[in-house]
Amino acid sequence: MTVLEPNIRIAIVEDDPVLRGHLLEIVTRVEGFELAGAGATRDQGRELLNADCDVLLLDLALPDGSGLDVIREARTRGMDTLKIIVISVFGDVRNVVAAIEAGADGYLLKGGDISDTERAIRDVVAGRAPISPAVAGHILARVRNSAETHPVPSISPLTEKETEVLTDLARGFSYKEVAIRQRISHHTVADHVKAIYRKLSVNSRSQAVFEAMQSGLINLQS
Repeated sequence: MTVLEPNIRIAIVEDDPVLRGHLLEIVTRVEGFELAGAGATRDQGRELLNADCDVLLLDLALPDGSGLDVIREARTRGMDTLKIIVISVFGDVRNVVAAIEAGADGYLLKGGDISDTERAIRDVVAGRAPISPAVAGHILARVRNSAETHPVPSISPLTEKETEVLTDLARGFSYKEVAIRQRISHHTVADHVKAIYRKLSVNSRSQAVFEAMQSGLINLQS
């Protein structure tokens, strides 16, 4: 008997009615997606944290405050399995880094191909970190600048295997793919990730990758 995968439950927090309509259309028409709720304010975003959703599509500039507050609350409440994708008009270093440090799992810029959102949702559920190319450029610039002023630590807090796992995750591989590459079980990958998060004092893959690259703990060019 074929076991059907459960639908991906998605919540949307976006104050622009046009963009919110596009996002609602994607969630309601794509097979395997299910709408968990929608809102247009920071407070409504906080309420949607109780909606038992898998993915939260979140704007940063909301009428009653910043979407960063919603991200921080989710991570403070230990909602590590909730994947948060920021969809914002702001692509500058300050906003991008603030979102990642708060615990965002992905960052997309408004104005791009709206169909990319569907791919981003599937990517983040698979354990990847969807980021718009322009945003990735800002992150790399920040890392390069940081590398010039922060020496590489002589002793890494991560074990050799944890470093290999994090490097694979930074390259976009899912947990399942990392398990195959490292010849370990999916559960062992999850255990390594928990240890990485604890040692780096982070709450998400994007935060872990950012901190590790900024500190010189991983090298994606090797």
